[in-house]
Amino acid sequence: MKLLSLFITIYLCINTISAQNKKLIIRNVSISSYHVHQQWDHKDIIIDDGVISNIRSHVENDTAQYDRGAIDGTGKFIMPALSDAHVHLPAQKHLKTFFLLNLVNGVTSLRSMRGEDWHTEIDQTEELAPRLILATPPISRRDTFSAGEIDTLVQKYKQQGFDFIKILSLKDNIAFDDLVTASKKHDLKLAGHCPPNIGIINTCETNQYQSIEHLGGFFQLRSIEEINNAIQVANSRKVYHCPTLDWYHILQHTTDELREKNGNNIVPNEWVETWEGKIKDYETSNTTQKIENEINRHKDFFKSRLHYLEYIYMQGGHLLFSPDASGIYGIPGFSVHDELQHYADAGISNFDILKIATYNLAEMLGEQNEWGAIKVGSHSDLILLEDDPLESLKNLKKLEGIVLRGKYHSKEYLESELKKSKNK
Repeated sequence: MKLLSLFITIYLCINTISAQNKKLIIRNVSISSYHVHQQWDHKDIIIDDGVISNIRSHVENDTAQYDRGAIDGTGKFIMPALSDAHVHLPAQKHLKTFFLLNLVNGVTSLRSMRGEDWHTEIDQTEELAPRLILATPPISRRDTFSAGEIDTLVQKYKQQGFDFIKILSLKDNIAFDDLVTASKKHDLKLAGHCPPNIGIINTCETNQYQSIEHLGGFFQLRSIEEINNAIQVANSRKVYHCPTLDWYHILQHTTDELREKNGNNIVPNEWVETWEGKIKDYETSNTTQKIENEINRHKDFFKSRLHYLEYIYMQGGHLLFSPDASGIYGIPGFSVHDELQHYADAGISNFDILKIATYNLAEMLGEQNEWGAIKVGSHSDLILLEDDPLESLKNLKKLEGIVLRGKYHSKEYLESELKKSKNK
């Protein structure tokens, strides 16, 4: 009995030490968290095993031990990390580089919008793996499933561990109704494009859609009354809009401007070769005048998108954040800074932009008490900045480091890992 008691004592001691060895403190930092409109100065944040366990006024002579380090936040600002709500994961061989491109820009949560079966096998516990919200392989109008087949498919996706069903398009109302029925039965939400043959009202009224991408559905509407009604229905059903403005903004750049985008020098060479091949095909099949006309057309189209975003925001619409860096010279992570500016150009305040980019994705998923904010009990990933992001969104480029699952990584370390991943 004494021997057993000794073993139990040793076991408890080991586990107690193990728990203590997961603490990190950020000292004397200014906190910006966008679940409330408030900033706090001279605070200590204590993170225990990835969870914020204490936020207190700065203690000058703290003698406690923090195995994961003590970060000096004096004169610096900390905020929740960014979320990109619309990404396309690359081929598996480029996945680490893709993750690091995001992390080095303060993006630690990614919602994949074009799933593949292998995505559910990604090890999300890896040290430098962001939080992933995974879409199923997309469903489109080319799919001809019976009601029974779509039910079986949705059940399979649920069992595989996907987080939601991605819709590109749908064949008809029957396919839509069958998918909605299966989605409700197996508790797997829908998100993606707004099918033109279904319309934004019917899409929202299912109570199964989480988000509509690219401002889908609005460009079919012909009056301000219809637009107001669509926003009100989306709001009442808590459907979010993910405008993905930068994907469309890229279309108005010249090829020389695209080649100068930040981050081009550290993406895989294979990506650049693919982009350059597409540019060459486009330039050889179109005249200079036609290309210029297309650029001007895209400039006008982009202005209309900014107006739609501004109006949806003014009407209290629920918004998500993503540049959709999947087009030619769309640079994952780096493109978020361009997207932030697009939201500002639409007349959205810095505070609300930062809330959209940090908190809203968690809120949409019903996980706002778990991540997306700096508060006790939150699993939030964090970013440490040199200057106040509320004063200028450009200060998000002044990243010192990130806290990912309770561990601090400096920007220099992330950049060195990014260089190594590219050279492999």
